[in-house]
Amino acid sequence: MSMEKGADARPDADQGPVAGVSAEPRAGLDAAVLPDGVAAAAARAASLAALAARADAHATAARAPRTRAAYAGDWAHFSRWCAAAGLPALPAAVDTVRLYLADLEATRSSTGQAVFSPATMGRRLAAIAAAHHDAGHPSPTRDPAVGAVLTGIKRTRAHSTHQMRPLLLEDLRTVLADMGFGTWPAGLIGARDAAALLIGFTGALRRGELAALTVADVSFHPADGLHVHIARSKTDQTGRGATVVLPYGARAGTCPPCAVLRWMGLLAAAPHGRPASIRAVLATPSWTSLDHLFPHPDPTDGSAHDRDDRADDVGASSPGGTGAAESPGRAARSFRAPLPALAGHTPLLRAIRRGGTLTDTPMTGDALHAMVRRRADAAGLPGPMGFHSLRAGFVTTARRNGADHGSVRRQTRHSSDAMIETYDRDQAPLVGNAVTRLGL
Repeated sequence: MSMEKGADARPDADQGPVAGVSAEPRAGLDAAVLPDGVAAAAARAASLAALAARADAHATAARAPRTRAAYAGDWAHFSRWCAAAGLPALPAAVDTVRLYLADLEATRSSTGQAVFSPATMGRRLAAIAAAHHDAGHPSPTRDPAVGAVLTGIKRTRAHSTHQMRPLLLEDLRTVLADMGFGTWPAGLIGARDAAALLIGFTGALRRGELAALTVADVSFHPADGLHVHIARSKTDQTGRGATVVLPYGARAGTCPPCAVLRWMGLLAAAPHGRPASIRAVLATPSWTSLDHLFPHPDPTDGSAHDRDDRADDVGASSPGGTGAAESPGRAARSFRAPLPALAGHTPLLRAIRRGGTLTDTPMTGDALHAMVRRRADAAGLPGPMGFHSLRAGFVTTARRNGADHGSVRRQTRHSSDAMIETYDRDQAPLVGNAVTRLGL
């Protein structure tokens, strides 16, 4: 940052401007007519103000947008409560927060039901702590007296977490079989939903991760299947990114790469007009008649490394064989997905209006949650179900099939085994349980 006379006080152009902030002096005076010392001081002040605004912008970006919105609503509620009680909200006293929790616990609906759950109270405390931290005050929520009140509320309520029921693989097949492929406009929506369900289930994705995917985030790998790049997630706020692999399925109806490629084909047909979209959808077979869209390695033949080793030992393919009929290793090396031409920056999963009008608007996380719930209800599956049912279903299905904690976490990206053990306890209680060794 230059402080010389006449230097441009704006940040370097390659850093980009800070929204809503100008680095130019706003004193209403022309710097050219000011004395040298005053002009230099004005330039320094403007430059420092611009840097302060930039620092504030970066500090704001430290929290996810959804988190910021939730904290803003929670802090507004606490501030209103403090104003009504005649107590200062910032900084708040420990007793103020204790009284606030007690009031939340005592709030009841017209039917006598508790309005605020302990989880909501915990989030309110997090918002209060964040507001104090941002303002440079010690947080009253860290005092043991506040924690004791919340712990007592949980014990009094005997609160149990109402988790979404996992959508297991057999449940997923039931849902997919009811999609209405090959019909208009249900087939268009069905192709999109099938891709979303199989990506969410096989990749154990969170709703926000799936909603954020673009066409460029998915790539077809010769041996692995579909590589899905997760740019940012709940546990990766700094954006290091991760790659989740969706392997080829033994059955065409539950093959994630096939479902994604089928949906991408319909996306490619949309710019050619509504008749082209309708023809592409009507050409899709029913779910029970679906076939793999391209040759690929058989997922039952072992790892890609093993397949390559076997291919080297065998050498040439069997006479007359092509595509999937070749040796798995050779098929993996020669594989090329018939990818349609799509702009990489466009959203992968898009909203569809009534009548089958495909938009360029991405599906939101809430829309994905509602879709899973709607599809599960239509298939007659017991609830409650929502988008988290896909992630829970992956964990439960994998654990029931013998996957250990480490292999499950490699896909789910959980930071510890604690959550995996929760799924075992609630949904797969016989996994790793000594009761199976009693010899009854």
